[in-house]
Amino acid sequence: MKRKHLDYFIPFILVCLLFFGSWKLANHFYTKELLEQQEEFLTSNGELMIHRLDLKQLNSNENKTAIDEFAQEAHDRITLLDAKGKIIFDNTDAGLSGSRENRPEVKIVLNSNTVGSSVRYSTTLKTELLYTAQPIRSGDETIGILRVAKKTSAFQPKTRNFQRTIFIILFFFYAFIYLIICYLTYQRNRPIETVLPVLQRMLKEPEKSNYIMQNSPQWQELYITVNQISEQLNETYAAYTSTEEQFSTLFHELTIGVFIIDTDGRFIMINPAMEELLQIGGAAQHYYWQVIEDNKFIQLIQQILVDKDQVHQEISTKLPSSMNLDIRLRYIENEIKGDQIMGTVYDLTHVRRLEKIQRDFVGNVSHELKTPVTSLLGFTETLLDGAKDDPALTAEFLTIMQNDAKRLQRLIQDIIELSKDSNDLAEDRQTIEINYFLHQQVDLYQHLLKKKQITVTIEGAENCFYQTRLTFFQPIIKNLLENAIQYSPEESQIELSYRMTDQLEIAVTDHGIGMSKDDQKRIFERFYRVDKARARHSGGTGLGLAIVKEYSEILGGTIDVESHPKLGSTFTLKLPNK
Repeated sequence: MKRKHLDYFIPFILVCLLFFGSWKLANHFYTKELLEQQEEFLTSNGELMIHRLDLKQLNSNENKTAIDEFAQEAHDRITLLDAKGKIIFDNTDAGLSGSRENRPEVKIVLNSNTVGSSVRYSTTLKTELLYTAQPIRSGDETIGILRVAKKTSAFQPKTRNFQRTIFIILFFFYAFIYLIICYLTYQRNRPIETVLPVLQRMLKEPEKSNYIMQNSPQWQELYITVNQISEQLNETYAAYTSTEEQFSTLFHELTIGVFIIDTDGRFIMINPAMEELLQIGGAAQHYYWQVIEDNKFIQLIQQILVDKDQVHQEISTKLPSSMNLDIRLRYIENEIKGDQIMGTVYDLTHVRRLEKIQRDFVGNVSHELKTPVTSLLGFTETLLDGAKDDPALTAEFLTIMQNDAKRLQRLIQDIIELSKDSNDLAEDRQTIEINYFLHQQVDLYQHLLKKKQITVTIEGAENCFYQTRLTFFQPIIKNLLENAIQYSPEESQIELSYRMTDQLEIAVTDHGIGMSKDDQKRIFERFYRVDKARARHSGGTGLGLAIVKEYSEILGGTIDVESHPKLGSTFTLKLPNK
């Protein structure tokens, strides 16, 4: 038997080595050729970019604009450096600075005044890039360096497709060679080779009947015995298949994570829900410390292995992502298969997040309601204590109280608006003419516009009709316009533009304080304000943009913002035209 195994094993090892060697060699040459092609392509892009640059003043705004436009067209990262390798401008990070003279591609340019290239990980973009750098020359003098980079992930699909194709071709080729070798070996040991595959199939596929169809007097008794064993195994397997299928269906359809670990720490069983929680596939037969990243979870399993009891605990994990998990672990003694640990895990992340959102919302509402109510109570008590006898002071206090009451009214109205959803109201689709509708909305704020001397322009085709649910559409335009007026400085301009294709796109642009990237990520949160002091002074509730986002989603659209500090903001509403 050992000789027989060697007859198949040694050729198999040799074929595998040849297979992987051939595959690696072909892949190496193809990857090298692909990189060279990409380097030539990036170098060509760099040359085109250099022709667009103003060589007399590399750090000019025109050059930065040209680099940004070219980078968007070519989907490349472009960095402009001076003659010593110091960053002048980078299109992916306008604030990036410092020297890059120690980068391999830049070193080549500085040392030999020729094109340099390298493949390495970018700490700025957090990904692997292919870099090419080339000198910028004015006459015989090098005045700067242009570095062009592209993510290797952009051309990796070509490499993967080639690898897959070569792998399949070589696999079938060497598989064919190995089959020929096996066939020749089989002819030498035919009786054993006849019985052994049948026995292996019986173990691998017990649900199928496997028979030896040979008419050899010398081995007839052996073949009959093997056929009888196959029939009995098939009947036995059929007896428990139904129960096994039912258990497997239940195990895999459970929405909570379930797993079983042996005392060595290896996963015996794990259902898809658990693999999804761990964000990993194929965890079975792996050790739990290889799969589970959170230390608290690992400690609970270790505790069960020592105590041989049960535990129920909720933990907050950070890895592989931030989650709240309800974990139940139980130690099960099994003399036949060995002791095991069964665990069930329920993801409470969404529940806890909803609880936090509820707490935050209640807290914010309470705070927003408390401010005007406190003001009303304070001024009321002051008036009752005698201030009402002073007409001027009474008028001033009543004006303040009226403003606080109006702010309280707006806050309550906004909260009511946020409580609506698409099922709260009957279908109320109406057809409107966009240009006329926008002029109507602007007219509602003429007193504020005149007070701040703000000009509003509306740009778009006339007789542009759109059918929508006005109950949700009108508050979107109202809040976007109010937001633009609120954050626009005096004597400025607000632009409203729209266009209709397969969707309605409305853009509202102001030239106010603008906002940072961090603020843009949170601007649509309830009660979030960019300029909190200014917003409160102007009577803002902090719910306007939250209403815009939720109503846009109810109408099946999106709302995006593009903004720069001190330059203003543009909110773009996109709604389907159906």
